[in-house]
Amino acid sequence: MHSVFENNKEAPAKLWFRLAADGLTCKNEMPKPLQTTPWYVQLLQTFAAWIASLFILAFSITFFGLLFDGLDTGFATLVGIIYAGLAVYLYRVSATNSLFLKQMAFALSLSGLLSLAYGMTDWFSPSLGGEIGLAWYFTLACILLLHWLSIEHYSHQCVMSFSFIACLVGIGYELELLELLPVLILLLFVAVWLNHAKTAKHFARINALGHMLGLWVILIQLPLLGNQTLLLDHDKFPILAQWSNGLTVAITLVILLVLIVRIFRSLSLSLSSKPGLLSVVAMLLLAGLSIVMTGLSSAVLVMIMGFYVRERAVFLLGLAGIFSFITLYYYSLQLPLLEKSIWLVALGSLLILARLLLVKLVPKEDKHGVHPNEA
Repeated sequence: MHSVFENNKEAPAKLWFRLAADGLTCKNEMPKPLQTTPWYVQLLQTFAAWIASLFILAFSITFFGLLFDGLDTGFATLVGIIYAGLAVYLYRVSATNSLFLKQMAFALSLSGLLSLAYGMTDWFSPSLGGEIGLAWYFTLACILLLHWLSIEHYSHQCVMSFSFIACLVGIGYELELLELLPVLILLLFVAVWLNHAKTAKHFARINALGHMLGLWVILIQLPLLGNQTLLLDHDKFPILAQWSNGLTVAITLVILLVLIVRIFRSLSLSLSSKPGLLSVVAMLLLAGLSIVMTGLSSAVLVMIMGFYVRERAVFLLGLAGIFSFITLYYYSLQLPLLEKSIWLVALGSLLILARLLLVKLVPKEDKHGVHPNEA
């Protein structure tokens, strides 16, 4: 490997040169890549769209409040349908590269969905009792799914993906299946990224879903942390059964083993080799630590998956999750300091072992920047 993540410009050029050398392409020069918006610009655009959507809602409520008295959920539903429909029209019918129209459509879509979500709170009869939440989550999930399928705008698809997964979590909570959701989201995350390259024209849409699933793999661990930390409000935050964490760790260990085997095959190494045995020991140690430090194994899986599929954002998300779960464990005030110190020393040993594995698996470059196996 050249590095954990190869240079974005050099890797495609090398690949194109090999294809041309093997006679697999009729062009000697690589075509110019499509210009994509940097991630930080997309993040700023998403933030700006949320701010704009709130201003649009505030204007709508203020303007129509001057004309009509007692605006209710029916008004919110009507406004939501109009704004959502207008956003779809701008995206689909007025297909253009205009950044202004895309941002306007994004803001209108968010305004419409927020208004529609509030308006739907009065759709369902009180006679449904405890099923009101389930019906609301299910209906909103269907609307979000339609938007996710019909609008091809990456920032919009990220927001729709995140909100759709949130609705699935709400459905699981209403059905009292919240303990199974960490495993379900973890399996969906792995399935999406292992098949990401096969999605053809839906590549960007599935990419957005994969990133949001990675984020939810981290977030869904927070209810499990309710058993171990005083930083979360137990009255407002659901607490999951401890067996849910054990099940998540077991499934994560199996998935990590599969990923490690694939990575070793790509490096022409065997799992019975010295680096392979070190990897098995490291995974077993990680599983033991994750029983105590909730969420650690899931964050490590996200990081390794990002390494395997060469997605920098997924890799950094997993890395941020590792630091977050270690910090939350350290500030668990109900645990004795000696116990935390012992487990943190064990974590340090795991990190040293990971460093030894990287030295074995990733060869060093010489002073000319060439790997030994490339000389």
